[in-house]
Amino acid sequence: MKPRYNPLITGREMSFRALTRRRFIRYASLGAGALAATKLASCASGPETAETTGTEVAAGGAEESAGDGGKTLRILSWAGYDEPEIIGPFEEKMGVKVEFKTYVGGEQMLQFFNQSPPGTFDGIISDGEYVVKLVEIGAISKLNAADFDTLADYNSVYKEFPGFYQGDQLMAVGTRFGNYGIAFNTKFIKPEEVTSWEILAREDLQGKLAFFDWYLPNMGNASLALFPDNPNPYDLTDAQLVQVKDWMVKLKPNVALITPNIQDITNAFINESVIAGPVGDWLIQNAIADGQSQFAAVVPKEGAIRWSEGATVAADSKNPDLALEWVKYMSTPEVQARLANAKAYKGLAPNLKAVDHLSDGEKNLLGYIPDPDNAGKTIVDMQLERTRARQLPVQQPEQAWQDFYNEFKTS
Repeated sequence: MKPRYNPLITGREMSFRALTRRRFIRYASLGAGALAATKLASCASGPETAETTGTEVAAGGAEESAGDGGKTLRILSWAGYDEPEIIGPFEEKMGVKVEFKTYVGGEQMLQFFNQSPPGTFDGIISDGEYVVKLVEIGAISKLNAADFDTLADYNSVYKEFPGFYQGDQLMAVGTRFGNYGIAFNTKFIKPEEVTSWEILAREDLQGKLAFFDWYLPNMGNASLALFPDNPNPYDLTDAQLVQVKDWMVKLKPNVALITPNIQDITNAFINESVIAGPVGDWLIQNAIADGQSQFAAVVPKEGAIRWSEGATVAADSKNPDLALEWVKYMSTPEVQARLANAKAYKGLAPNLKAVDHLSDGEKNLLGYIPDPDNAGKTIVDMQLERTRARQLPVQQPEQAWQDFYNEFKTS
């Protein structure tokens, strides 16, 4: 097989390849107290803060369930995977209980993992760019592509997605993806006006924009706005990075809300305190599904950043065989159809056969309908073509990007 180039692995990160998870924890434990102090509190009102669903996840890994003597599987994931409609059939089929610890953003995922004793988690849902980091610390096990006949039904982007591989070795299986295009209220902005990222700088949008609070997608979109021909929006010179920061600062007078709280952004759109933002369709589709048909989202001509989630088996899992069955389960079209329409937030399915398990209304909402401007293709097809995978900075340390992002937030 031809060696697979992984653009998510930078030269700076390669130097950490020999770092095992236990060696990492030995050093990271020195800062555990400080990390614990910054841990986000549980919040039952929405998926924006970390929480545990089901029985509280305890340190020390899997143990026998009190009810039927079956095993308990413990998963670290984004919200949505824990919803009964998604995980319930697996629990029933396997006779197990699945518990979830949910997080928001890759940094928090790593924080929770590194604070937990080995064996706490059996599986992890990871963003593509953070699979690299999980591999670096020995957190996840290798997967055998031959175990996943469902991969034959995946779209071409996610069948061999570089972010889910280490070289030619499969480490994660895609479960859900989406993009950070421009969401807007058609009551105030006509669709034909939303063609470029430059619309966000319009003077009449002062105090009317919402941002999902994460430096990677926001700076990636800014990079595309300025350098649309750059094949990797995260591979910037120092001078280009300054331009990205300056472009974002230019938008700041128009920004009313910067938050990781998904429901806060949705509510702000509904009450019209914001009317646009680089948050994509996944943050407004619940409102659309509830009858708020005035909302829309597009990928502008320069492109947009795409997020990608994948299922992995934890290296220290006490139930590796069961965890592998869970990864297989998450790759099936029926499950991905339910996950794409999760209550927490919507997404798209890597498995092409998932569309067969969506209602007509769900297909219309998610974009599994013909694109009027591109014969023979769906809106989802065009989104895949016009978006770039979210990645990690290439030429600078992550902290440099985070510092510039914080300058934008405080400007």
